[in-house]
Amino acid sequence: MRVIEPRLRAVWAVLALVAGLVGATAALGQSETGYGHDACGGGCADLSIDGVNRPARVLTTIGGRHEHVVIGPVGQADAVREAIAAAGGQVIRTTDLPGLGQRSQIATFPSQSAFNRAQAEIARLAPESSLALHDLYGFAQARLPRLYAPMLIGDPGPGGCALPAPFAIGMIDGPVNTDHPALRDADITYETLVTSNRVMPADHGTAVAALLVGEDPEGVLTGFARGARLHAISVFAERDSLEQASVEAIATALDRLVSRGVRLINMSIAGPENAALARALTAAAERGAVLVAASGNNRRAQVSWPAAAPEVIAVTAIDAARRRFRLANTGVEIEFSAPGVDVYAAQERGAGYVSGTSFATPIVTALAARVMSRGARGAQSVRARLLDGVEPLGSGARNTEFGWGLVKARGC
Repeated sequence: MRVIEPRLRAVWAVLALVAGLVGATAALGQSETGYGHDACGGGCADLSIDGVNRPARVLTTIGGRHEHVVIGPVGQADAVREAIAAAGGQVIRTTDLPGLGQRSQIATFPSQSAFNRAQAEIARLAPESSLALHDLYGFAQARLPRLYAPMLIGDPGPGGCALPAPFAIGMIDGPVNTDHPALRDADITYETLVTSNRVMPADHGTAVAALLVGEDPEGVLTGFARGARLHAISVFAERDSLEQASVEAIATALDRLVSRGVRLINMSIAGPENAALARALTAAAERGAVLVAASGNNRRAQVSWPAAAPEVIAVTAIDAARRRFRLANTGVEIEFSAPGVDVYAAQERGAGYVSGTSFATPIVTALAARVMSRGARGAQSVRARLLDGVEPLGSGARNTEFGWGLVKARGC
């Protein structure tokens, strides 16, 4: 099923801010001692945050002084050097820019007042020359992840909702890295039914687990059912270079979860219809388990199993524009849509963007956990609660692409 930093409030606020450049002169009011590292030449220093980009950084000398740069016409270069020296500064290197008809001069100053004097003199003696901090620039790439899923379902922000009461969620999936920073503080019981040495990577299972119960100290990877206890069982191994789980392993996992009293089970797995698996699913449902599964990513008009089983809530994936995931299966069994395209999620190590019905499913499961923790019991009750407030998508009240539509959070 793979198609695969600031605290919570700070991250969400930063994402909402409009970037504003911080004036170089104002930044000079901070300490003139930077921290050095080789990548910045002599060194570099953080000055301030410019809204949504990286901290404003300034090149420093090996001694830790901020560097300043003057660029102006060659004919004004001597006047610039005299103004810097008169203010107590020092030019430490010069570069001619003949194609521009300019000269660059790098200088240091002992204090803010020395800089101010030099700036005033340069403006008077060399008006076509400009003095500024020797700022550092970076690639114009996003440094904070794009987090649309919470907003799309109506949450106040990533990790903005914790369950109002203790609740257990089961998860039948692949290996989970419980040492991941987003999972270390989560309440997780993890086991594997795989006896071979051919254990698959933990990207998928770790992503699903974190989307459910992640407790990310930085907030970004916090789960949608924060505070729940997760019973995660790995049933996947590598067979013939494929990641596969047997009916026997899935049924055993269902049995263990139901035996422990777990009444909500996430299955971000997909495969063919199977009569024996159907028996296990029916038995779990008859014992009160609410089952939620992914519709599959085969781009066909047939929902995969176990999602297609009548006892199971089938979930499809949509993107930030509410469009169905291009690979998602369709069919009459689809019940709910949830964000599942370019969702930022944990991986075995680190994090990244993931896509697939696998990752929409734990969001629906998490919302089911919220309503069950407030008293809903059984699949029909959960379905009714999820249906209350759903945002219709596509044509008709319910359709084969989106089911009833986009699930919406109704409080925590």
